[in-house]
Order: sequence, then structure tokens, then C-alpha cells
Amino acid sequence: MRELKLAVGGLNIRLHPHSPEIYDLYIQALYNARTPVRIRGDRFAMITRIDRREVHNNLIKGTIRTFTKIDPNGQWFDEESLDDAKPDLLKQIKIPPTVHPNSASFRFSMNTKNHMLVFENYVDGRQLTPNSAEIIFRRLSELTAIVRKFGHAKITIKQDQSSLERIFDLQRIKSVKFVLEKPNPDIWSDDLEQQVEAHLDAANASRIEIVYKASSGESIEKTDSMDQLGRAALVNGAVEALGYNENGHVKISTLDYPKIEQTKYDPETQSEEIVYDNLRRRMESRL
Repeated sequence: MRELKLAVGGLNIRLHPHSPEIYDLYIQALYNARTPVRIRGDRFAMITRIDRREVHNNLIKGTIRTFTKIDPNGQWFDEESLDDAKPDLLKQIKIPPTVHPNSASFRFSMNTKNHMLVFENYVDGRQLTPNSAEIIFRRLSELTAIVRKFGHAKITIKQDQSSLERIFDLQRIKSVKFVLEKPNPDIWSDDLEQQVEAHLDAANASRIEIVYKASSGESIEKTDSMDQLGRAALVNGAVEALGYNENGHVKISTLDYPKIEQTKYDPETQSEEIVYDNLRRRMESRL
């Protein structure tokens, strides 16, 4: 039997104050909302299942279901007549308003300790892109009832380490911008986290942008502090660079390189759930 591909991506979700209990309540509230949110066009998604059996290990699992919402009042096409569908034909169409076609399901899990959400990116020919996953959880988080209870959630796509290497491998770097959202205590060293957190709070700000610009005719060289900022930004913001390679002027953003963990497995000897859990642990271990 042929092997199947399974891939996962990650989102870093930040609420304040940080506590496993807050993230537990947050995920449960998103599910309880039972509200479809638009991904794009006529494609929607909602959380359809929550599994709390591993909550003692700071893990909540669930299912995201994506589907197409049909506008029954829209224009219908008859491929047989190659024209608009006639009214007598439309009368034969009876679709309950709660039933939607083109459904696809994807596992996800929320680690309430490190607030990393891992989702199935590719499974059995179905795909949920990191951008789509971010849109789903961002729009769920923007529901009035959720904002009222938890404030505004900060959601960032986890980015690949190779994107930093692409930046610092440029032949010449004119500028590098580090965008850092309000820090996570588990990313920064204690002293730095406290300094940045206090600075942001005092300024009523939610993020810091640090920009390095090269001196005239020079190229920026990576330092240890820049490396630390970059690694933090991969889960907590973004890094952008302007520079030159062999093809000329380029702009690189780490947001264009989401972190994906993937593997192939034999469904006769391994279950999808076990393979997913292995990839989830791999994604979480590389914060």
C-alpha cells in the first residue's frame, strides 16, 4: 500500500495574562461559539470537536472543519443547456440551510502551557495553509463575546529557521527589521522579557520594531543579539530584510516561509493520530 503524507504547521497564540487556565478557557470558548468564520470567498470554517482527555498534560485537541457556503439566491448554471438554470429546475434543488458541501476536516491541538497551536496542514490530499489557519483563529478570536472575555489575542504563524538563514546569506544586506509582539515569558530571558514588557506597558504599546540599517556602502553583519531577536521573532513576530543577491535587489520576509513538519507513513501500521502526535511534539520542541 502506498504511503500517505501528513504535515503540520503552527500558530503562536498570546493572551494576557499568561496561564494554562486562560488558554484552556479560550479554546473552549472558541468551540462553544459554534460560529462559522469566512476564510475567503465562499469558504468557511468552524471548530466542530474538542477533546479534553489530555488536559492534565496541558493539551487540548480538536477538529477544524472547512466547507463551502452556497448562496441559494445566487445565479445557478446548467451545464447541460450551457445557460442559466431555469426556474423550474431550481425548484428541484432542496438543500437544508445547515448543510454545506466540500467539507474537509483537520486535527489541531493547543498546548496551554506554551500556547502553541499545531494544526494539520496536509492530510489525505486535503490542505489547510498556515495563512488560512491564522485567519480562522484570528476571526474566531475577533468575535465580540471572545474579545469581551479574553481581550485581543495576538496570533503569529510559526516561521521556518531557514528564512533567517536566507536573510543573512544575502550578498549584501541594506536593512533588517525585527518585529516583536508583546513578549512571551517563555521566549525571552527573564531580564530582557521584563524590560521589554515594562517598556511596552509604559508606552501603551503592543509591539516593538527594531531596524538595523547598514552604513553607506556596507552590509549588515549578524550579531549574537540579532540572532536572539530573530529566533524570537520566528514565533513572536517577523523579520524583514532588504538587500541584494546574484539577481539584484530583493526583499525577504520570514512570514513567507512558514514552519512545516512533515512525514510519510504506512496507514496499515500507523494511525493518523499517532503520526500527527509525533509531528506535533516535533513542532513544539522547536520553539
